[in-house]
Amino acid sequence: MIKFFRKIRQGLLTESKFGKYLLYAVGEIVLVVLGILIALSLNTWNDQRKDRNAEKELYKTLIESLEIDLEDVRLKRRKIDSAIIGQELFITHSLEEVKAKISDEEFFDLLQKVGNTSNSFVPNLSVYNKIVQNREIDLIQSIELQKDIIDLYEVQYWEYKDLDNSLERAAQEELVRNFFGDIAHWFINGTPEIHSEDFINQYELLSKECRKIYFVSTAVKISMINCEAHLEYILPRLREELDK
Repeated sequence: MIKFFRKIRQGLLTESKFGKYLLYAVGEIVLVVLGILIALSLNTWNDQRKDRNAEKELYKTLIESLEIDLEDVRLKRRKIDSAIIGQELFITHSLEEVKAKISDEEFFDLLQKVGNTSNSFVPNLSVYNKIVQNREIDLIQSIELQKDIIDLYEVQYWEYKDLDNSLERAAQEELVRNFFGDIAHWFINGTPEIHSEDFINQYELLSKECRKIYFVSTAVKISMINCEAHLEYILPRLREELDK
């Protein structure tokens, strides 16, 4: 093909048909430019297709990870709800009032739930860390969705983690060590009844330790609710983007 065009060009020059040669040369340049533009367009289209496929895979990975987070935060929030109910009861009611309101079985069930106050929600950060390391966040075309995902992982999750660490320290160092450490032998030897003299002496300590962790427990619960709300907001939008 190149030889063919070269022969035409040489023939025109030989016959001194400069005007036709010039027109031919311009046409040849136009064809070359068009070829380059088509090649660039194909490359751009191919790159966009690859980016779109990568974006969809990113959505799938995020959806799978965040669905697990949502299930976990809902479970752990229910547990801290129960722990706070127990804390409130032991803070605001005397032992006599507690005995009048609930049975021994219900009392020790609440007591165990208070002991599990620092049952942490553990979000999966590995997926987001990988996205950041691979600089894949820009694959998400929606700038608003990008910002919301960043806010979830870098604000909401970190805020919860800080509060939860504070609660865990307080619960372990105060409630578990000071109160549950002293009554551990009860559960080894058999659950005592709440009217026993030993428990009457310990109840004031239980109430005191619940006061120490109540407000941070409530703050952790609120942070969990915020995380849950963000997850419930982001997940449908990720699914919508995946289905486009």
